[in-house]
Amino acid sequence: MEPLLKKEQRVLLTIKRLGINGEGIGYYKRQAVFVDGAMPPEEVIVEITEVKDNYSKGKIVKWNIRAKERVRPFCRHYEECGGCQIQHVSYKEQLNFKEEMLKQAIERYSKVELETIKFNPIISMNNPRYYRHKSQMPVRNTDEGITTGLYKKESNELVDITNCPVQNEKVNFVNAEVVKILDKYEIRAFDSIKMRGLVRYVVTRVSHLTEEVQVTLVITIFNKALQKAAKEIIRIPGVESVGISKNKDVRNVEIFGDEVEILEGKEYISEGINNIKYDLKPKAFYQLNPEQAIKLYREVKSHLDFEVDQTIIDMYTGSGAISIYLAPYAKKVVGIDVNKESIYSARHNKKINKLDNVDFEIGEVKDVLPIVYRKGVEPDVIIIDPPRSGIDQKTLELLNRKVVKKIIYVSCNPSTLGKNLGTLKSKYKIESITPLDMFPHTSQIESITVLKKR
Repeated sequence: MEPLLKKEQRVLLTIKRLGINGEGIGYYKRQAVFVDGAMPPEEVIVEITEVKDNYSKGKIVKWNIRAKERVRPFCRHYEECGGCQIQHVSYKEQLNFKEEMLKQAIERYSKVELETIKFNPIISMNNPRYYRHKSQMPVRNTDEGITTGLYKKESNELVDITNCPVQNEKVNFVNAEVVKILDKYEIRAFDSIKMRGLVRYVVTRVSHLTEEVQVTLVITIFNKALQKAAKEIIRIPGVESVGISKNKDVRNVEIFGDEVEILEGKEYISEGINNIKYDLKPKAFYQLNPEQAIKLYREVKSHLDFEVDQTIIDMYTGSGAISIYLAPYAKKVVGIDVNKESIYSARHNKKINKLDNVDFEIGEVKDVLPIVYRKGVEPDVIIIDPPRSGIDQKTLELLNRKVVKKIIYVSCNPSTLGKNLGTLKSKYKIESITPLDMFPHTSQIESITVLKKR
């Protein structure tokens, strides 16, 4: 069968909606055409760049009609960097797009009628810039020295970025200073083709509470020059911790190696919400956008009635942020996570907050949750904050077999959320969904879904 479109062919499209990656979607004889940088209801002339069996991709050649909500991107790297996808869309319209994308995913994958679900207004940001409090910047060598950046979309080509306007300004400052110090000691970036060099990533985290900064260099092998560099990095204003993590396996998709060794300063930096404190080691998980994380935890708490919601299981707990935030109000909280460094931090945070009603278990949720049940824990509520892959099948089956009164599902992926809700809907009713914008100017959307036992 002859394809509808051919590469380099030019067609006129009306953009109907935005896709899950922020691309504009138009239709040519009912076949979807994905166009980066386009948005509804624009009319564009597109040159086809890629043809598949059931869709095509294209690039804009000319705008016939531009959308009223189109704005000028505020980052000079936007056209080439793959970090943000929808800076060309006004923030107000970004929120509308994310709400609609979430609803479409729920309807498509869960097969639940949207009219039966209460959708609350999206929780937005007051200032949607400089919000990322952690960066994991790959590095590369140039003729002028080492540099950091982000990758081009669908590419291993690094875009040289020294000042990212969605990263916290202190993160940008520290990254620039770290690069200067690495250059001073002639510490080179790892070259995966020549298989030479030391540094693969510069990981920088700044506390929203204390403004302490934690720097971790992900390296291939140790060199004495790193110790000298660490002594200077610790003198950068705000830096309280400098560490290294060895990860020489270029096929490893993880950034960090197995361990982190602190070369200078403290093992932790401190984060917190109100009277709750969190000490974070370099590998411990904490939300990249602390301002929105606070709103997220408050939203979760708002759906709990602690007179009846006394025993809580917090699946995929990370460093125990939600568990510890809710512990002062609950009778008992059990957090579960597979990451040993996160659980180490969670147990440490339990101690510094002087909580005796929280326990943390390490292991895969599908393996640990049955053990928790066998220990006699009978949860009133289960809070679920899984990775983008969602809840595994074994855990879904257990949730349907041992039905609890309430589930609060915090999701970062509408597609897997919809699929998981489709599995749970026979035993649970979807009461409400609240979208939350954790990452402005990207196509990502978080949500808080409340399910109740039927």
